[in-house]
Amino acid sequence: MVAKVLAAILAGFAIAVPSTFWLLKKVRIKSKIRHFQVSAALGMPVALFIYLLQTSIAVPVVIVTVVFSLLVVALELTLRRIVSSSLSQDTNYGMGKIGSGVSFEEARNAAGAYPDDYMNEAVWLEMQEFMKSRSRQKQKFKSTSSADSPVKSFEMHANITFAGTNYSMVDGIRSTTDARNSRDQPNLFLFGGSTVLCEEVPDRLTNASILQRMLNLLQESVQVFNYGASGATSIDRVQMLLKESKVKKDDIVVFYFGDNDSGWIDHRSGKPSEQLIWLPVRVFRGLSDLGSETAKWMYGELAPRSFRKFSRLAVAETIKALSDAHLYCLSKGAQMVAILQPNLYTLRTKSDYEKKLERRFSQDIRTL
Repeated sequence: MVAKVLAAILAGFAIAVPSTFWLLKKVRIKSKIRHFQVSAALGMPVALFIYLLQTSIAVPVVIVTVVFSLLVVALELTLRRIVSSSLSQDTNYGMGKIGSGVSFEEARNAAGAYPDDYMNEAVWLEMQEFMKSRSRQKQKFKSTSSADSPVKSFEMHANITFAGTNYSMVDGIRSTTDARNSRDQPNLFLFGGSTVLCEEVPDRLTNASILQRMLNLLQESVQVFNYGASGATSIDRVQMLLKESKVKKDDIVVFYFGDNDSGWIDHRSGKPSEQLIWLPVRVFRGLSDLGSETAKWMYGELAPRSFRKFSRLAVAETIKALSDAHLYCLSKGAQMVAILQPNLYTLRTKSDYEKKLERRFSQDIRTL
């Protein structure tokens, strides 16, 4: 009995592991977590099937397996038809395609009404290097940090520096153009995630730089600082405020928060919050990377149940972090403004396109 079980498990994973490696390589996924998830998803059913074939119920097992497989295929085909019809044929969207995942031609076309000189090949290539350099510096910081405690992400971001023609960053602060430097003038600090960082555009077209020029036109002597960081939560940015910023009397501190706080990162462990989900449910996420609409649907239905406890805690921690930031600003004689970042689910009314997006990507959005 034990020998048959072990033989079945070994045979199952002998089939699943190389199959997983080949499949994920095809879709350019390098994550070790994804490899483990998909290997488990393929290996355990195969192992069970091989074991049952060695028993007296081998024939019924084959019949049930064939019927079940046909039902799964039928469900997959049905879901694919539903998904394909949920977005109009002439609708373009690029979810999950950033950086080197998009060609220069695609990016130039997507630039739309931006200035003609915004998206040229020089800017595009420098943007790639900006993103890669930040990634390398973050990895280097992680490798040299103490393994005894979770990495403090604000410290990781605060150590990033990049000097280029169109992109520049010093100690984690993105450069703001057209600033009028003066020690006596008030400062305006922008804290947030990638929406504040604006890594897709050169320095002069970030939200911070555009705001700086607007203030200049109004003859306001205010200097804008860009404290945006990709994936940063309010907890991360509040730590940056307390440890790194130079807030003084009459300054203004703006927190643009919401999306990254809604379950993307586990602040206590530094892990993606999806890793808090029960492993069998995470398997569906791994299979969804292969394009399975059935797996996407199952993950979208099951994952939110795993997130509920974490989400309530994330809300409480976000409120506490913003309250701490407010008290800190008051102690410095500064003003603080907290702005909830709008997204698809904060809209009271949605356009037809937004409704279609909601249906199409619900397996990702609903877990936030």
